[in-house]
Amino acid sequence: MSMAIINKRYRDIFEEYIYKNQQTPLTIGTLAVCAFCFLLLIIATFTETSIPTPHISYDSIYGLNFSTKILNYTPRIPVMIFIIYLLGRNYSMLVFFTYLIVGFFVWPIFVFGGGLSYIQNYLFGYFLGFIFAIFITGGLLSISQNFKAKLISGSLGVISIHLCGFLYCVILALFGVIGFNMVLPIAHIISGSNIIYDLLFSIIVLLIGPYIKNVFWVCMKPKPDKKKKLEKLK
Repeated sequence: MSMAIINKRYRDIFEEYIYKNQQTPLTIGTLAVCAFCFLLLIIATFTETSIPTPHISYDSIYGLNFSTKILNYTPRIPVMIFIIYLLGRNYSMLVFFTYLIVGFFVWPIFVFGGGLSYIQNYLFGYFLGFIFAIFITGGLLSISQNFKAKLISGSLGVISIHLCGFLYCVILALFGVIGFNMVLPIAHIISGSNIIYDLLFSIIVLLIGPYIKNVFWVCMKPKPDKKKKLEKLK
């Protein structure tokens, strides 16, 4: 038996562990990755980094002024987009609802606290937007994962989160929880320049996602049939 044939047979076995757009299976490894993503989402919620951001203002005397402002950015939305890509719709939804249940009943892991009263917080609408992002981004990626699909699915996912957050603020204003005069300032603070970085980083994590998922796929993939492995080695 030639060395080329032996190498081909071993290569075929190793290729079983390479991710090829398969559906995420229910395995112990998948549940372990879900637990990791849950912790990753919590870490992203409380991680803040300073990003110098170009700022344009207008003055009636001096006209347009260009300056740089420091944006305090939290990467929870790109992290959620990454989780959607890594786990698919069903398991990313499991991670998100676990996040909600823990935040409501176990530990205050949301921004500014937790508990059921958090539904009156204007930030809760952005969390609810994760559900729409899971269905939109996860649904489109389940159909295709080429560059165009990643660009569209990531962008629509981010936009749906910010749009849901804005509409939720409007609903809170209608019920008198917050004043209508607060809706636009909140949208400016939460979205504003943040949505640009959310779009940018979400596209980046989707582009590098296949390389990262190949590492996790070794854990998530079901164990190959030993009989088939032996047949390939014969």
